[in-house]
Parts: sequence; structure tokens; C-alpha cells
Amino acid sequence: MKTYSIGRELGCDIVINDSTDVVSRRHAILNVTPTGSMTIIDQSSNGTYVNGIRINSNVPVPVTRKDIISFAHVAKLDWNMVPRSNAWVKYAVSAVVAVAIVAFLAFGLDYFKNTDVEPVTPQDRTALIDSVKKAEMAKQDSLHKIEKAKQDSIKKAEKGKQDSIRKAKKAEEAKKKKAEESSKKKSKKNKEKEDSTKQRSERVIG
Repeated sequence: MKTYSIGRELGCDIVINDSTDVVSRRHAILNVTPTGSMTIIDQSSNGTYVNGIRINSNVPVPVTRKDIISFAHVAKLDWNMVPRSNAWVKYAVSAVVAVAIVAFLAFGLDYFKNTDVEPVTPQDRTALIDSVKKAEMAKQDSLHKIEKAKQDSIKKAEKGKQDSIRKAKKAEEAKKKKAEESSKKKSKKNKEKEDSTKQRSERVIG
């Protein structure tokens, strides 16, 4: 089972860009089984919502890619950042094999129907061999396309993660800069206040 950590922390598998700090550092966990079924577990302070309904903390809730998952009503889960399960690969391969078997049986039945009226010719054997080869080629081609789609999904998810991390870092830097500027303004204001108080004291003494 693959587990994806979700939250504001840059070390999470899926980083949520939130400058308000409403989303927790480790907000939720998404579990994906080898069969493709998924559950999400809330571990936050401000809640995780599935289709607008807040879920209980630390309780696995079944979800699908059609569900809208919101973190504290601040950010939504981008499903593109979750690589697709390879469960559908098995189904696709099974479908290709099934088509090959059906084609083979259809050719075989046609052959047996005609065995009592005409002998097997070299052309029949060649056609049968070609049919099997084409089925195998179709299977390999399908496997190649499926593997490529899987890799593309993983790359897309990784790119989304890196983009999210960059945005989070940028937001964190902006927040830090704003805090520093606020601190400087406060220090300047306090100094001006101290100077004003000092000047008034000097005038009173004078």
C-alpha cells in the first residue's frame, strides 16, 4: 500500500501552499492500495472535508478521484499530484489477452467447421500463425502504452509536487519578509516614542 502525506510542511508528499497557517503541517494521509482503492485520514486541527462534509479525525474514509477533498476549506486536493494506481494495467492486459483468445477461438472454430470438407492448407497455417503474432504484437503495444501512461502520471505528480513546494517556499519567504518589515516598523516606532519621551523629559528638566 502506498501512503501519501498531505500538509503545509515541505517534507510532505503532497505540499499544500497555505500562507495563513490554517492547513496543518501534517494535515492528512492518503492511502492507496495495490487494487486502486483509496482512503483518507484526517490528522489536522481545522478539519478535512470530503464533498463538503467534515470527516472524523484518525478514521479512514473511502474516497475516489471523483470526490472533492478540501483541507480546512482553504485548499483542495489536486488529484493530478496523486499518481494513478497500476491496477488498471492488469485489467487492460486482461482485456487484450481476452481479445486474442476470442480471435483465436473464432479462427479455430471456423477451421474445424471446414475440416471435413477441405484439408488444411499452408495458407491456413500461415494465417493462424499471423493471427497469433498480431495478437501478441497488440498485447506488447498495449503494455508499452500503459507503462508510458503510468510513467507520465508519476512524472506529472512529481512536477506538481515540486511546483507546490516552490510556491510554498515563496509564500514562506514572503511571510518572513513581511514579519521582518513589521518588526522593523515596530522597532522604529518604539524608538521614535522613546526619543519623544526623552525630549519631553529634557524640556521639563530644563
